[in-house]
Amino acid sequence: MVLLHLASPSPAPFILLTSPDRWLRRELPTVQSLIDGLSFPQRRGVRACAMRRSANYRPSLWHNKYIQSLTSTDIIERDAKRLDELKEEVARMINEETVVVDDKLELIDALQQLGIDYHFEKEIKHALDSIFSKFDDIRVETKDNAYIIALLFRLLRGHGFRVSQDIFDQFKDENGSFKSNLSNQIKSLLSLYETSYMAVEGEDTLIETQNFTIQHLNNFLSNSSHDSHNLRDYVANALEQPLHWRMEKLHTRWFIDVYEKEEKMRPLLLEFAKLDFNVVQNTYKGELKEVSRWWSNLGLWEKLPFSRDRLAENYLWSVGWAFAPKHFAFRLAQTKANCLVTAIDDLYDVYGSLDELELFTEAVDRSTYIYIYIYAILLLSFTATV
Repeated sequence: MVLLHLASPSPAPFILLTSPDRWLRRELPTVQSLIDGLSFPQRRGVRACAMRRSANYRPSLWHNKYIQSLTSTDIIERDAKRLDELKEEVARMINEETVVVDDKLELIDALQQLGIDYHFEKEIKHALDSIFSKFDDIRVETKDNAYIIALLFRLLRGHGFRVSQDIFDQFKDENGSFKSNLSNQIKSLLSLYETSYMAVEGEDTLIETQNFTIQHLNNFLSNSSHDSHNLRDYVANALEQPLHWRMEKLHTRWFIDVYEKEEKMRPLLLEFAKLDFNVVQNTYKGELKEVSRWWSNLGLWEKLPFSRDRLAENYLWSVGWAFAPKHFAFRLAQTKANCLVTAIDDLYDVYGSLDELELFTEAVDRSTYIYIYIYAILLLSFTATV
């Protein structure tokens, strides 16, 4: 049995509460635990908690001094000019009307996976609008090409077009099962697999597609030779986590390396993707430094040592939500909100006693300013993404 030694009530600490026109000072009686040396307020008539819990969170490796020491890649004027030139050339490629549908779809898919599609939102929308207007004709022309049909479905649905799962019924036999000849078409299986994760509730055909492709892609990994090394990389990566679930910027870093080995690799896209990746990475470093200075000056992680100090992880979460440079305000606001929510979460889940948490909840409920602050952060986060 754990014995708790309580010292005599210590001098009451000052708890500062904000007010529109002045600071108010409120005193609460406290007890001090000799086990951990920490003081905490106690309600009258309520016994102190027996022992403080601890999750033993490890200190963050991303301390402020380390983050401020991060160096940025110098983008010289020549590189900036080259980026502008490449952007114009890629835009012309997207707008080229004579390009066959297969190549146009693969171009758009490559732009997305290389993480540079945000430069061409208008051009991509125009191209997909044109493709969707000819959807029935394209479906007839490519009816035996499961790879293109799946890619067409994934890109259109991913950009908000209404496309029915019935498009995949043509690949089933009279018994309602997928045709056996698909089992050896690995590129088609991979495309169908990625598309299946675009399913919404009630789309049984896409769920069947998912189960069918997972089975045969796993067979491919077990039996394939070293000659299909690049295709194996694609399949293994997809089975680990489908494209639709991946963090876009992390996937981009992986895809740049594998795309460079592709036979149908477009040098202009690869060059653009590498230059743009470095530019955006510099943006992220600058934002992380800024929010790290805020977190360090706030000093909350020092005042609440029981909570997680996870600034870099919280910032990475915001990058996963909105990676484009134009969403910088959202990333900064969301990182700050996540840090505060993490501290409050640990206060409730790990450290606080029931009595203390009831006091804290009551204090928050009475404070209009806390709600205004949280609302302002959420509003800023929302408007920054619009």
